[in-house]
Amino acid sequence: MHTLLIFALGLSLGLGAGLATPTPEDPFIWLEDAHGARAMAWVEAENAKTTAVIESDPRFETLYNDAKTIAEAKDRIPEPNMLGGRVWNFWQDADHQHGIWRQTSLPDFKSAAPNWRTVLDLDALSKAEKANWFWKGANCHEPEEERCIVSLSDGGEDAVTAREFDLRSSRFADGGFSLPSGKQDIAWLDSETLLVAREWKTGELTKSGYAFVVKRVKRGQALDAAVEAQAHMRANRHFGKILLTM
Repeated sequence: MHTLLIFALGLSLGLGAGLATPTPEDPFIWLEDAHGARAMAWVEAENAKTTAVIESDPRFETLYNDAKTIAEAKDRIPEPNMLGGRVWNFWQDADHQHGIWRQTSLPDFKSAAPNWRTVLDLDALSKAEKANWFWKGANCHEPEEERCIVSLSDGGEDAVTAREFDLRSSRFADGGFSLPSGKQDIAWLDSETLLVAREWKTGELTKSGYAFVVKRVKRGQALDAAVEAQAHMRANRHFGKILLTM
């Protein structure tokens, strides 16, 4: 009995001591402010270290020039995407650093020199809107494939701005869907409704900073009026994950 009391007392003191020990502060917590001045200064300093090591390698200049030549080659094979019976392609080269979204007919695509028509020029759009737009893809409503949600990233980060594009008029749709920048996934529920996963409330994200709450957004509806989808589970190929949908 005496031994048990001593053991219990020792255990109690040990637990008490453990609870009294303060948790050390994370010395890198300031990196959570990804765009803060301190975080950006750290990134630039680390990038400078890495760049200096890479560029000092005698193979660097040759490899860099070879890679640039390949990336900017005008005779490389364009990756086709069929939309509305026509061939679409997103293209970057030395003259289009941000890239252009273009289209041609299927017979023309099969020819030796397709006659591409530029539909959206991201270099021109970036200049006009004083932004740094990078292409993050287009999600088009099926089966008509006349309206698409175009995702653009300002600076190439994961967060995107989503805007509805009218393929028939080759411009952003008047009164179309427009979602402000954020880490978000978007799919069409029907021609007038989107399923959107984004940060609806501050902090409503996973530890990795990605959205997990899906809501239905009607055309012309304010985001704060969107309704959370709760009816049943189904797979959605546009999200590449399981969604809660109505």
